[in-house]
Amino acid sequence: MKTEHEGLALGHEAAEAAAGNAGFEWREAALSVFKEYAKTHEFFTTEEVRLTHPNMPTPPDSRAWGAIPRQAQRENIIEGVGWVRANDRNVHGRLITKWRSKIYQGVIV
Repeated sequence: MKTEHEGLALGHEAAEAAAGNAGFEWREAALSVFKEYAKTHEFFTTEEVRLTHPNMPTPPDSRAWGAIPRQAQRENIIEGVGWVRANDRNVHGRLITKWRSKIYQGVIV
């Protein structure tokens, strides 16, 4: 039986692999969209970013989106502040991370 930490690490690995498979251009575009959203929203989910940008190309594997907030965290753009239930029917209401922007209104906190 896997521990919660091991499961999370496996999820992160899968997200990184999926983002790699989506390609450099997709990853850069997704990160750009994520950063722009963080400038205008203090609290949000990755799901909200994805759903408000319908012109963003869909990656071959939706897990690719999981790598984007991890990169944004490394760049000190966001921090996790809790969990909320997903609205996307495809994920059956699972818990997803609620993010707080550190660049909201262009101010680095």
